[in-house]
Amino acid sequence: MTEAAATRAATPFLLKAGCIGTALGLIGMLGLGATTLIAGAAKKSADGKGGGAGCEISGLPEEVTSASTVPGPIRAQQIHNAKIIDNVAQERELPGKASLIALMTALQESGLQNINHGHLDSLGLFQQRPSQGWGTPAEITNPPHSAGLFFGGNPGRPPGLVDVPKWQLMDPGVAAQRVQRSAYPGLYITRRGQAEQVATQAGIDLSRAGSETGREQDPSTPEQGACTPASETPVGAPFHDDAADWPPEVKNPRSTAEAIEWAKSQPGLNEKKWWKWCLKFTAKVYGWNAAGVGSAITHYRVMPEHMKHPGSRDIPPGALMYWETGNEHGHVSVYLGDGKIISNDVLRPGYVDVIPASDVETKWGAQYVGWAPPYFPKGA
Repeated sequence: MTEAAATRAATPFLLKAGCIGTALGLIGMLGLGATTLIAGAAKKSADGKGGGAGCEISGLPEEVTSASTVPGPIRAQQIHNAKIIDNVAQERELPGKASLIALMTALQESGLQNINHGHLDSLGLFQQRPSQGWGTPAEITNPPHSAGLFFGGNPGRPPGLVDVPKWQLMDPGVAAQRVQRSAYPGLYITRRGQAEQVATQAGIDLSRAGSETGREQDPSTPEQGACTPASETPVGAPFHDDAADWPPEVKNPRSTAEAIEWAKSQPGLNEKKWWKWCLKFTAKVYGWNAAGVGSAITHYRVMPEHMKHPGSRDIPPGALMYWETGNEHGHVSVYLGDGKIISNDVLRPGYVDVIPASDVETKWGAQYVGWAPPYFPKGA
C-alpha cells in the first residue's frame, strides 16, 4: 500500500501515509499530448530529514524537466525495467492492462527505476517496504520479483493487483491506488500517457488479452530478467580483481598505475563537465584527449576479438568495462580494483565518482557486456 508523489511547487515529493511507502523524487516525462510535469530529484524527504545523494534518483540531472530532456541512460533504464515488468505479466498470463497499471505505478513511485532508497524503508520500482511484509530488501530490489509482488497472488504478502476484485473493469489509476493505497490517489492516472509512451518504445502490447486472475507464480522457475544472458550471473553480482598483462599493441600516454592514480584524483576536483562523456573520460584517464570513436559501445564492438572478455566479472585493475544501455551509446568505465570503477553520471550527473561497479546494473538497469584492455588505437 505505497504512497505516491505529491507535487509541491515545481518539485515532486513522495509522501508516506500507509503500510507501504514510496520513493523520494522521480522523473517527470511528457505523456503523448499531456501537460508537462515538472520533474527533479527531491532534496529532502517528507519527514523533513536531509536528502543528499541517498535521496536523489541516480542519473537524473537537475535541469531535466520533460520527456524531451530525459537522459538516454535514464530512458534506457525505464525501457529495460518496463520490459521486465511486462515479461512477468506475460508469464503470469495477465493482460496488457496489468502491464499498463504497473508501468503507471512504477513511473509515479520511482520514475520506473530500481532505486535502493526511499522514504523510511521503501525500495525498488514500486517502493515496497520490507517492514510491511513485502519481502526482503534483496527481493524487493529484484525487478522481476518486485513486479510479481505488485501483480499479487502471493500468499503471506500484502494483496496485489489480482487480489483486487474486478480490477480489469476499473480505471487504471483507480486499480493502481487499490494496490498502493496512496494518500494522493489522483496522481497515478497522470502517468498514463508516459506509461503508454514507454510501452511503445519497449515494444509492449498494452492491448494484449489475458486472465483477470492470471497464473500463480511458480517459485521454482527462474524469474525473467534476473540474470544476464551472457553469463547467467545475477544482475548486481560483485566484480573481482584479476591479473592480466595487456597485449603488446596496447600503448597509452599513461601507464596503468598512472592512469588509476590520475582517475582517483578526479572526484575531489568536483568538476561538473562529463555529462554523457564516458568514453572521452576513459580516454582522458589514459592520457588521450579523445578516443577517436563515436560511442562507448562502438569502442567495444571494434575492439579486436582477442581483447574482449564477454560477461567476465574477474577484471584486471585498469581495464575498461562496458555496458549496453538500450541506445546507440552504451557506457564505459575504468575498473580501479576492489569491485570499484570510476564513472561519470551514475552517482552525480556530469561528475565522476568512484562507485561499486555493480551500481551501473542495479541503479541504471544497464546490461554488463564485458571488459577489454585500455586500447585506444585511434586515440588523439
